[in-house]
Formats: sequence, C-alpha cells, structure tokens
Amino acid sequence: MSVNKESEYEEIREFLNQLESISGQVSEHEISERIKNFSKERFEQNPPNILLWEQMVFDFTENYPDDKSVWGTYFGPMFVLPNKEGKMVEYPSIQKITPEILSYWEKRAKESKNPVFKQRYSNLVWDFSEKVTSKKPHYSIAQIFIDSVIEIAEKDLHKYNTDVIEKLERALSLGLSVNDKERINKLIDTIISYERKIAEDDKPGLWGFSYEHFVKNKKVPLAEDKKSNIINDLERRFARLLDSNNHWAAQRATLLLVDYYSKLGSKEKVKEILLKLGEVFQKQAEKASPLVASAWLEQLYHLYLQYGLKNEADTISSKIKELGKQSRSEFKEIKTSIEIPKEKLQKYIKWLIDGDLNTVLIKVAVNYIPKKDEVIKQIQDLSKKAPFSFLFSRKIVDADGRPIATVGSLEEDMNGHIVSQISQNMQISSFFLRETLNALIQKFNLTPIKIVNQLCESPIFENSRKEFLIKGIQAFLKRDFLVSLHILLPQIEAIIRNLAEKIGVPILKPSPYGGFFYKTLNDLLRDPKIAEVLGKDLCLYFRILLTDPRGWNLRNDVCHGISHIETFNQNTADRVLHALLCLALVKEKGDTN
Repeated sequence: MSVNKESEYEEIREFLNQLESISGQVSEHEISERIKNFSKERFEQNPPNILLWEQMVFDFTENYPDDKSVWGTYFGPMFVLPNKEGKMVEYPSIQKITPEILSYWEKRAKESKNPVFKQRYSNLVWDFSEKVTSKKPHYSIAQIFIDSVIEIAEKDLHKYNTDVIEKLERALSLGLSVNDKERINKLIDTIISYERKIAEDDKPGLWGFSYEHFVKNKKVPLAEDKKSNIINDLERRFARLLDSNNHWAAQRATLLLVDYYSKLGSKEKVKEILLKLGEVFQKQAEKASPLVASAWLEQLYHLYLQYGLKNEADTISSKIKELGKQSRSEFKEIKTSIEIPKEKLQKYIKWLIDGDLNTVLIKVAVNYIPKKDEVIKQIQDLSKKAPFSFLFSRKIVDADGRPIATVGSLEEDMNGHIVSQISQNMQISSFFLRETLNALIQKFNLTPIKIVNQLCESPIFENSRKEFLIKGIQAFLKRDFLVSLHILLPQIEAIIRNLAEKIGVPILKPSPYGGFFYKTLNDLLRDPKIAEVLGKDLCLYFRILLTDPRGWNLRNDVCHGISHIETFNQNTADRVLHALLCLALVKEKGDTN
C-alpha cells in the first residue's frame, strides 16, 4: 500500500472511530449523513471504496415490505427511481454487494464498540450472505446482532423507539432461527422491560408488542407469570383509555384482548370488552360531524360482526344510515371547467362519424372504451404532480351518505385508483359522447328499429328480446331515461349471459334450496373466457359502469331500487347505449363485417 493510500486509510479509520464515539442517542440516517458529509469535504467526487461501503450500510431500508421486496431479503433499497433514460435504478442495490464487502462488514461487526454500528453490520451480513455467496453465515453473526440490540434497548442508544421495536422483533426472529435459548430468554425480559419503559397510553405504536411477540406467538416459550403480567398491563391500559375516551388507542387494546379471550373461548369476556369499546366510540361519535361519526361507527360495525355480535351490529348499522342522511348537508359541490375549441370538437366528431353506419358504430364503440394501461400512466403522472392526495384512503358514499366502498392509498390499492380514475374520466368524456351520439343519430336518421336491427347482427343479441330493446331505445330517443334505463340495463345482463352460454361458460350455480341461481353479472364479467372474447379493457369498463360500487354501479343500484331519480339522466343513458354498441362488436368467427 502506498504512503498516500495508507495515510488516507488511517484518516478514514480515525473518522470512523470518532463517529462510533458519539455520545447519546443516534440513528442510522444521522450516521449516513455524517459519512456523506465527510466524503464530500475530504474526497469530493471520488471517495474510497471503504467510505462507500460504510455509507451503504446505513442507507439500506430495514424491515422492507414483503410485497415490495424483489430481493427476498429483510433489507431493501432506500429508493427505486427512474434515471434520465427512464430506466429504474435502485440505491443501495444488492447487485453491488460482493463477498469482499460482506467480509469487510463482518470484520467491522466484530471490531466495532458501538452497538448501533455492530447491529447494522451484523444484520446485513446475516441477511445478504446466502444471496451473495450462496453460503449461510456463521451463527455467531446472529448472536452479535442480538447482543447489540439488547444493549441498545437497555441503554436507550437509538434515537427512535419504533426502530428499536423493529430491531427487537428481528433479534427475536434470529434467536429462534439459531435456537439460542439463552438469548431468547434474555430477549423476552428485554422486550417486556422496554415496552414498560417507553409505553404511553395515547401512542398505541409504543405498546402491545410484548403480547404480539410472546402471547400470540406460540413459538416462544413464555412463563405463565410473565403472560399474566402482559395481560394485566393490557387490561389496566384498556381501562385507562376508556376513562379518557381515547377510542383510537382503546381499539388497539381491544383487538389484543379480544384476540386473547377469544382463543380461550371466553365469549362473554369478548362481548364485554367490545361493548365497552362501543360505548366510547358512540360517545365520541355524538360529538363529531355526521360524516366523521359515520366512518367511526362503520369500524365498530365491522368489529361487532367479526366477533358475532350481530344484534349490536344491526343497531350500529341503523345509526350509520341515519348519519348518512345527515351528512349530505356536509357535501360540497366541486366544479371545474375546460375550454374545448369548437373547431377541434367538430373535427373530432366528423372523424368519428365518417363512413357507413356499421363502420361508424364500431368506431364510436371502440373509441369510448377506457384503456387500462393509459389510465395507469395517467394515475402515475398525477401522483407525481400531487403525491399528497394519493397517500391516504378515501371513502365512497352513495347519495344518502352511506359508505359503500373504500379506495386505499395508491401504494396499497392501485386497482381501486384505476376504478376511481376511470369513473372520473367517464364523467368528463360524457360531453363528447353526447355530442357524438347526437351527430350519429342525425347523420343516419336513426330510429329504434334501425338501431336494434344493427345491434342484432351480433349473434349474442336474441331476436326474442328485440321488443325490449326497441322499447328501451325508443324511450332513450324521447329522453324518457327513467323508462329507458329500467328496460335496457337488464337486457345488457341477459346479452352477457347469452354470450357466456355460447362460449361454454356456466351461468348457473347451486342454490341452498336444491335448485340453481344465475351467476351474478359481476361474476360473469370476471370469467377469463368472457374476458378473452370481450377483451380485458371492455370487461373492466362494464364492471365499473354496471357492478362495481367504486364506479358507477348502474346495474346494481337501478335493479335494487337504490338509485335516486337524479341517476336517470342523459349521461347514464348514453353510457348504457354505448355498452350495447360495445356488445354488438361481438361477431361470429370468420365474420369480418
């Protein structure tokens, strides 16, 4: 090694020793920042490999979500972002880890005096060794990690309690994997003591983990006296939270206690706990706005149902319904406007209706089918421009204020956002569809019989249902949408059922009375064979239009008598006619018309 390199190495060693001597609490992020700053100040753009390895250690994301991990490891990248060429790049990346780096980290894990450093080095070596070298790490690496985490918890060396909770859980997992009974017993005491030390009643993330690790987890041998202490602590905390009317934190204690007593088979105790929580929920709901109160009581309703309290759930359901009516006054209408140059609109419609009747009907049908891939890109673009609005769940309520569905955050519920965005896009494009249909009807002087004859060229439209279609479309042209929708919506279901029979998809399912029920329209639209004929985009469109409560849900709301009179309007009628045009796209094999 050259003199310069040796001097450089000693300088780095001195820096790391000083870094490890930090007094008080510290986090991995702070350590990473100090290494980064030192690298920039001393080496500008070309830091030595050792510094890159050191910074990488503290940049990996701990306890990476299983559903996102592409490595199959406990750690994951800090971020995955597109570069200038649009290629996704991850940092730090497991692809950059070599046996040499792992060997360096293992050496550091054994030499380091600071437990925050030791636990990170050893944890990464344990996690990555088999992936990188195809060899399992020595069990002593797990022991280094466990001992370091215990010391961190006992001496309060980490800045964030929630991070220590994660590390203790990881340490317990490793202790069980190497079957180190001595360390498992030490961890039991450490975790219980740590919870008592940091627990605050109004911060449910800081307590309850002793129950989850030891009472709920049957792999851990727990003495009866320690189990009793954990349950007694929970009972006392539950009582305090009820007295303070903190229904959110009380719900956390409730779920743990109900889990415990339901496993013991103590139904009365479960009911007692749930009803006590219910009193607090309802008391707090009385002070809240109808919209907020409805959301709170909905959670209680599902909790009651989950544990068999049907009568109590029915009572809550009635209150939710009443609150829904009251909450309508809280709704605020949001309007927006867009300018569409008349020339562009006319040019667009002229293109759509250019050709003979058959050609035009096909163009109109295909053009207004939402494309899932395009909507996904739209959502991704919107989430970059306004990320905050995609971070939280949102409730969908009907016209009476009744909660009917939930769309989760973008991270956990992309499908919900797709349905929601397509529904919104359909509203926006309704104006264009209306102008297109007007031009279509005028150009070809369409009558109900002309339209129905054109539809019935598709083999899935039955002649026996012509009269229904004629009456429904006649009402549509007369703007009697109340009659039109009540006639045409059931015909769409009948046509899709006819398609299913023709391609060999079962349309019946056994009933409990010894006969058969028809499969629901939603079930048929999710059948792979029907999706193969109609196309996935069209099946998704039909579900959103007809059967999905997160979408327009027309078939269900109209046929179940839920829809208000305002539903029977031009926009919904146009969409139903468009759905018929889409179904008419289905032809016999070999038919090119």
